[in-house]
Amino acid sequence: MEELYGQFFDAMDHIRKIRIGDLFPDMTKADGMTLMAIQHFNKEKAEDILTVSELAERLHTQPSAVSRTLKSLEERGMIERTVNRADRRNTYVTLSEYGKKTSAEIERAMGDFAQAVLSRMNKEDLSRLVAYLNELYQVAVEEIETRKNRKV
Repeated sequence: MEELYGQFFDAMDHIRKIRIGDLFPDMTKADGMTLMAIQHFNKEKAEDILTVSELAERLHTQPSAVSRTLKSLEERGMIERTVNRADRRNTYVTLSEYGKKTSAEIERAMGDFAQAVLSRMNKEDLSRLVAYLNELYQVAVEEIETRKNRKV
């Protein structure tokens, strides 16, 4: 069983090492993830009012790291930031027209990539893999909660 565990973690490490970012040479992983998070927020909400702290929460990262990424994206004309006049602690982030175009291109390229990769797999095998990964995720979440509760 130990050998199987090792093979599992090797396989997960291989997946983690896939360099999808190579498809977007002018953009860092943080840039792409930030643009996509803003775009997805805008699709979910009627208004474009996303704060830096909400964005950091969505990206599971620190606001200071998000602010550095936003500075880079703003300098390249992909996002716009505005300060809330009533509460200057809140800065709102929106995609510029160029940012909307760029995020749409990223989404299309990622969809094309996923289609090309996944279409090379047997449909039933892929369906089972998705089910197994979802099950693995649920078991891992439950185990983390169990271990956290033991420490309390």
